[in-house]
Amino acid sequence: MKIYVDTNIYLDYLLKRKNKFGKDLSKSAFNLFKRTIACEFHILILHHLIRELRGIIELNDLTMLINFLKKKIIKINDESKGKGDELHAYLAKKHGADIIITRNIKHFKDFSIQANTPEQI
Repeated sequence: MKIYVDTNIYLDYLLKRKNKFGKDLSKSAFNLFKRTIACEFHILILHHLIRELRGIIELNDLTMLINFLKKKIIKINDESKGKGDELHAYLAKKHGADIIITRNIKHFKDFSIQANTPEQI
């Protein structure tokens, strides 16, 4: 299965984020990445997503995660125009993702691609 992991899931893991109730979101993000390494998924990584992450995450941390997932990543260079979740949905669908993994399921309800949280997959 090809998945597209939204920016917020990478941030959950790399920034060890918690939700407003104090639940550790980094664990479910890590489990998703661990399941990917165990051959359950291939992750589409688009240039657009890398650009977004580089504005927030230290390059060394991002490089470490990409290297960890290296064998299960499908890199896509696509310079499509657009903004935010609309662009993520368009690019994920265009490049064959079966599902988007996100914390913002409501943001993707108007697009023709399934969206789930890491806990739901």
